[in-house]
Amino acid sequence: MRRLAVMSVLVVMAFGLALQAKEKAGSSPLAGTWNCIAHGSQNGDIAFTLYLEQSAQGFTGTVSAPQGETDLTTVTFKDNHLNIEIDTQEESYALTATLAGGKLEGEWSRGGQKQGTWEGKK
Repeated sequence: MRRLAVMSVLVVMAFGLALQAKEKAGSSPLAGTWNCIAHGSQNGDIAFTLYLEQSAQGFTGTVSAPQGETDLTTVTFKDNHLNIEIDTQEESYALTATLAGGKLEGEWSRGGQKQGTWEGKK
């Protein structure tokens, strides 16, 4: 039931204010805590937080909201282009973005269907 609650949060991105978190270190400008807003949900603009870490093997991370937190399935970052996949038992989600000027801007989708846009900043 908790997993369903977390996934419904991702589906409608119905977050309140993003949780505060300490910055996670990394050599990439992508590593760290990102305060984000998703646009295009039926419930309006939704705030969420991405935590991204860099290691020798690549990137890992989580997405968090007051309702809970879940791990990111895959995170890739190349030539300032970010791709995040989140696979659950209920659905699959994707976030794509470009990093420019210290900001992430891109699109989010559920089940392969575009749902809206999103943006984030540290």
